[in-house]
Amino acid sequence: MSRRPITEYAVLSDCRSAALVSSDGSVDWLCFPHFDSPAIFGRLLGDEAGYWSIRPDGETSRTRRYAGPTMVLETTYRTRNGMVTVTDGLIMGAGNRGHDLGAGAPGALVRRIHCTEGAVRVAVIFAPRPEYGLIEPVLREVPGGLLIRGGA
Repeated sequence: MSRRPITEYAVLSDCRSAALVSSDGSVDWLCFPHFDSPAIFGRLLGDEAGYWSIRPDGETSRTRRYAGPTMVLETTYRTRNGMVTVTDGLIMGAGNRGHDLGAGAPGALVRRIHCTEGAVRVAVIFAPRPEYGLIEPVLREVPGGLLIRGGA
């Protein structure tokens, strides 16, 4: 069970699901594709339940904010060697807005890292654990990313 205070998390949402991103750049909760779906990242329950961490190696200072009136999170890290911004968001499928949201729309968790100054070494740990960490996932490369499947 995580000992991190809930106040150290930012929330992402696409109106169908939610993710929690820790202050140090880890997605520690994501139930997908719906709020009542089993978690893919469930580190809030324990490390074995999965997470996705993107952060610079070593000591950093950081600031976080939501981009404009959105639920897109921007975390900027400053190191001795430079600066990077990680942008996180749950995106909706094409043509889905308002009350029509969720009608068979494929959504996705998108994480982008952009170096804005200098050169920064980045550590990435991608440890999805579908079904609240009860099973090992099957990963398959698809155009533009990875498809993660769990279950029987």
